[in-house]
Amino acid sequence: MNPKFLSLLSILFILFSCTPDLPEEVQIAYDELPEALDFNIHVKPILSDKCFACHGPDLAAQKAGLSLHSSEMAFASLKDSPGKKAITPGSLRNSELFHRIISEDEEYRMPSKESNLSLSAKEKAILIKWIEEGAEYKEHWAFIKPEKQVLPEVSKPDWAENPIDLFVLSKLESEEISPSPEADKETLLRRLSLDLTGLPPSTAEINSFLADNSADAYEK
Repeated sequence: MNPKFLSLLSILFILFSCTPDLPEEVQIAYDELPEALDFNIHVKPILSDKCFACHGPDLAAQKAGLSLHSSEMAFASLKDSPGKKAITPGSLRNSELFHRIISEDEEYRMPSKESNLSLSAKEKAILIKWIEEGAEYKEHWAFIKPEKQVLPEVSKPDWAENPIDLFVLSKLESEEISPSPEADKETLLRRLSLDLTGLPPSTAEINSFLADNSADAYEK
């Protein structure tokens, strides 16, 4: 057999054998995650809700000298566990965070029992995949220059009337939800009026809108 092929097989075996097994419910959630994770969309909300109370930017509330709000501190050696790191980008085995969130030991598992917080299987899966992908941190979304996104592919593109509709429909389809039928004209006008003025439309406005059958009636 070709020596190069054998070498490749050996490398693949090592890589896969070094990936820790996940609890069944976490593995199921992991398999359902999107192909690529975004720190601000998927990861930071979990850290903020479930981790920052004890390991956030508030120095007075920090426990074990660990903060997960910045990569510099999250990737540093743990003060209370020399030689260990909370997060080692790309390595689950060398990331204490991974071992803590999947542990069955209540005294070892994080979030701690005292915090009255817990991670769902999906939240654990997101953190695990994030670490595997390199644990990239990002600035707050408000400081990131917007980038033009590729329009998602959907099963019913004719339903969309503008590019934004495609993103809405893509999300609905991912949740296996069908779009609701378009509301009647009176309901549309009521929603629009409340959004713009905080008041319901007058009778005259309703009658005018119902009588207007032009293509841009709603816009007018």
